[in-house]
Amino acid sequence: MNSPALVSVAAPKEKLGLTAWLVIVVAVIGFAFDTYELLMLPLIAGPALSEILQVPPNNPIVTEWVGKTLWITALSGGIFGLLGGWLTDRFGRKKVLVASILLYSLSPVMAAYSTTLAGFMFFRCTTFVGVCVEFVAAITWLAELFPDKRQKELVLGGTQAFASVGGLLVTTANILSVKYAAVLPALGLPEPFNAHATWRYTLMTGLLPAIPIALLLPFVPESQIWLQKRRTGTLKRPGLFQLFSPELRRVTLVTAALSACAYGAAFGALQLTPTRIVPGLPTLAEQRKGLKPLQEEAMALNKQLNQQVKPQFDAAAAQISGFQELAGKRAKHRIAMSNFRKVIDDPRADDSQKAAAKAQLARLAGELAKSDEDLNQLTKDKPEAKTALLAREKILGQLAANRQKQEPFDSAIKAQGNKVQFWQEMGGLAGRIALAVLLLFAIRRGTLLRLFQLPGLLVVPLTYIYLFRHEPGLFAWGMAACGFMTVAQFSYFGEYLPKVFPVHLRGTGGSFATNVGGRMFGTSAAFVTTYLLAPRLHGTTFEQVSLGAAIVGSAVFLLGLTLSFFLPEPKVEPSAE
Repeated sequence: MNSPALVSVAAPKEKLGLTAWLVIVVAVIGFAFDTYELLMLPLIAGPALSEILQVPPNNPIVTEWVGKTLWITALSGGIFGLLGGWLTDRFGRKKVLVASILLYSLSPVMAAYSTTLAGFMFFRCTTFVGVCVEFVAAITWLAELFPDKRQKELVLGGTQAFASVGGLLVTTANILSVKYAAVLPALGLPEPFNAHATWRYTLMTGLLPAIPIALLLPFVPESQIWLQKRRTGTLKRPGLFQLFSPELRRVTLVTAALSACAYGAAFGALQLTPTRIVPGLPTLAEQRKGLKPLQEEAMALNKQLNQQVKPQFDAAAAQISGFQELAGKRAKHRIAMSNFRKVIDDPRADDSQKAAAKAQLARLAGELAKSDEDLNQLTKDKPEAKTALLAREKILGQLAANRQKQEPFDSAIKAQGNKVQFWQEMGGLAGRIALAVLLLFAIRRGTLLRLFQLPGLLVVPLTYIYLFRHEPGLFAWGMAACGFMTVAQFSYFGEYLPKVFPVHLRGTGGSFATNVGGRMFGTSAAFVTTYLLAPRLHGTTFEQVSLGAAIVGSAVFLLGLTLSFFLPEPKVEPSAE
């Protein structure tokens, strides 16, 4: 609190060599793809769980498990991310960094082949663990490889800016997967699973960062500070309880709480906006009006499916070998036939396309008739099983027709949500760049953080209360400003944390702040907004969530602003024990 306003500058800057640039490339890949892997889940969770659970995408069971997946993965990341921080201090920065990148690169590939809920959840958890460990290992590694203060701040600030590029990359990858899934090589999956499912190909792109990392690994060094202390026997053993020693207790608790505030703003407000708030914009009133009766119909159909039809079908599948596989094959035929009918009815399709579609439709009709014979043979001793399958097919067909009617309204709402998401991401990228530039100036670290927190106290309620209700045309700009003020804080901690913990505790301390404070506690703000606050507020569902986001976002910005006055300034020699 009484620290000098200026922090001393280190030794004169040296020109970056080839090795230093290779280190920067590795860091850029790591930061970009850790966001890539995290933001992949909102894109693929619905389709993946729908296929694995064998229910329609709009079924409440899917919604329930999407929420559980987000919570369980965050919890796993927090717990094992803390262990990863300890491993970073114990066994070296480079080893753990590379291992974490390989973990979050290979786990999505394994998840792409998941056919059970347990398998999918396990590999999404290991992906999240890899991301949580990578961030701490990377910032610790970079901080120790660049002893010059100005270079260090440029590298930490600049490389972390690429984290905001990850969202754009994964969105592009998902678009390409959707476009080319049908012509990509089929995955070796049993019935009733789709060997050309777009979500599986999107997951497999998670392997991309492992390739350049494996090639660059032999050419990048371990942290010389950590390595020298280990070789000379002066490196102390890390321990979690050392973070709560009298000299470190304050910085440990304050950084964890501040990290929780930053993640609280992101998950309690920003992440809810595209899907839970944007549909309530006044400009989308016509789409909401058109969707309402269709959503009510879908809700009734899903209730009938879950309570009556699905239990009977599951019982038959458990009793008759090959029953579920046959049902999956029939479902694929019906989906393909529906797609070919769309081509035939499409006025933009030429005669050759329509002729090909008719030929395929006739072929599939023959195969479906053959499957009718197989069904009769399979269920000749259990006619109630055939009745359950046909009832399931009927209600799934009704739900498919319902989704088709919803599509024009839903597409307009999703387009607006994607637009707001894009501006939010751009605001976050601008915030990271602004933070990187401000790091070049001799500004006290508490003051630097407040440059983002103070405006946030105005921007968050203005966006979620006033712009949302009265100026929907400016709402996207407001979200860009919210992203700017929030995401910059993530880069801030990436630069600050390695400076305030001694060498033998840098990984452990940074991991406690970001993983325990941020990812375990901060992410729970989504639950506070949607389940504790919103239902008790006035207005429509969207207005309730928007007001809840305004309250939670403003509260964590205010709490963070207060805590910033208790944030210790880094020591002049951050590498000293």
